[in-house]
Amino acid sequence: MSGHSAERSPYKEAVWIGTGNMGLPMAKNLLRSGIRLGVHNRTPQRLAPLLKAGAHAIADLRGSLSGTPLVFTMLADDAAVKETVLKEGGLLDSLPQGGVHVSMGTLSPGFVLELSKTHTERGQILVSAPVFGRPDRAEAGTLTIVAAGPQKTLESLLPLLEHLGSPVFCVGEDPSLANHIKVLGNFTLAGLLETLAESLSLARRVGVSPGQLVEILDTALYRSPVFRNYGQLMAREDFQPAGFRMRLGLKDVRLVQKEADRVDVALPLADLLHAGFLAGIHRGMEDWDWSALGQVRAEDAGAARKK
Repeated sequence: MSGHSAERSPYKEAVWIGTGNMGLPMAKNLLRSGIRLGVHNRTPQRLAPLLKAGAHAIADLRGSLSGTPLVFTMLADDAAVKETVLKEGGLLDSLPQGGVHVSMGTLSPGFVLELSKTHTERGQILVSAPVFGRPDRAEAGTLTIVAAGPQKTLESLLPLLEHLGSPVFCVGEDPSLANHIKVLGNFTLAGLLETLAESLSLARRVGVSPGQLVEILDTALYRSPVFRNYGQLMAREDFQPAGFRMRLGLKDVRLVQKEADRVDVALPLADLLHAGFLAGIHRGMEDWDWSALGQVRAEDAGAARKK
């Protein structure tokens, strides 16, 4: 992080919606900027750590945002955003004219484009700012953020976004550009998981230590914390609790397949990943970490599940 404070931002108060595995630590870091923060979640009990840290609860968005020009959402998918933003009395109806909605979840680019148009029709602004990183990086404030939206709005938000992560990549004025990059990034990462899963599956069958293989490959070829962390999870068969659930991994693969279909691009690896994640879900791994793709491939090779 760069150390910017809310004093550098024109925004002195904001609302945060969505306090799941990622949203909760991100909201905590935003609080540390010194901004006055209201928080809302469909499960109010999840707000307790934020209230203890100095946030105030917002039970109903209707009528609560008239004086709040800035709202962040960290929601899992298009459906959750539709429920929170587009329903009667939701964020769209409650955000004042000129207000800014910063959407930080992984959403489909097409939906974000439509959402941006809908906000514009109401005189509101949408900034899309999805993130790369797991909950530990959210906690540390070291997420990588990809942001897109009107340039002046992005500039005004940077001091706040830099409390959530660094670097912040500003990629253009069309909010959907950020989501294209996020979807492609997650697809690339899922491809790495598939390669790891297959390599470790074979390693076990031929007597190679999975942990040693990960260490050697990371040292010799990758030197990547992403490779190392996911490789270690697979080597230890340590898939719970999930940093990123397999169900969400399947969602992200479907997002990239949808975009590829739209522009007639073949993605054979996406089809393989789709089948792998779906197999894991059918085997009871829906809420396991998506690196449990390693377990799927191990079972495909005849390995017994670790008790």
